Amino acid sequence: MSPEAGPAPHVAQRRGPGIGLALGGGFARGFAHLGVLQVLEQNHIPISCIAGTSVGSILGAAYASGAPLAKILAVCRNLRFRDIARWRVSRLGLASNYRLADLIEQVFESCDFERMKIPLAVVATDLSTGDPVVFTHGNLVDAIRASCAYPGLFEPVEIGTRCLVDGGLVAQVPTQAARELGAKRVVAVSLGVQDRYRKPPTNVFQVVARAVSAAQKNQSESWERHADLVLRPSMATMAWDEFERAGEAIEAGIAAATRALSRIQRLLASEAATTRVPVEQATQTQLAEALR
Repeated sequence: MSPEAGPAPHVAQRRGPGIGLALGGGFARGFAHLGVLQVLEQNHIPISCIAGTSVGSILGAAYASGAPLAKILAVCRNLRFRDIARWRVSRLGLASNYRLADLIEQVFESCDFERMKIPLAVVATDLSTGDPVVFTHGNLVDAIRASCAYPGLFEPVEIGTRCLVDGGLVAQVPTQAARELGAKRVVAVSLGVQDRYRKPPTNVFQVVARAVSAAQKNQSESWERHADLVLRPSMATMAWDEFERAGEAIEAGIAAATRALSRIQRLLASEAATTRVPVEQATQTQLAEALR
């Protein structure tokens, strides 16, 4: 990965079994992540760490900061593209995502990696080297803005000497970053690629978006090998900018996580066994259900 990565200060503090979450990108389809989190929370599945790319970095960081899930859901159900972007055509992009800072300030409980309730990694792409840059410390705002800077649409974000864009170019689902945070069992949430359009593209953004989607279709092997389980919420007909369909995406995430719940519980039980955690540190309900 990148020299930005480094042992997160929280990792050594993890006391019991838990799953690592790797949340992928997908713009408005990312609301499905909230449905997955809702199912995990309702079933008392502990989360040991979260790694996020693009929209997965926003929602994963909000939850990791300690913000109540109900609050995140309420904000996202009313979120629109204009709330995170401002059109300002430049040589480097069609819009700026500075408004993400206001959203983070509104929702997050903290804006620093070191103060996250759950260890967090945010993945961006270095335009100069083509390598992933994994942030695990410092201020969250610019790291998230960089992770969400979809090329051609948003201007790149400069951090230090680096010019950074969307992490989905190199880590569509950041499973390796979750492993490097210390996760023993990784559940990945893949929002897929949008391929419902069969007609020729009509503008430069569609050209870029389809080129990225084509590249991502051939990346799955690289990130899936770091996952113990992959959830794929069904949203094939949802476009990247259909923020008004947040409710549908959330329901798709709930359905995917509910279908996989018994497998998630087995992963949790297997981690408890391999790490020799005393039974009382994992709820008896989780272990009983997992071993059925």
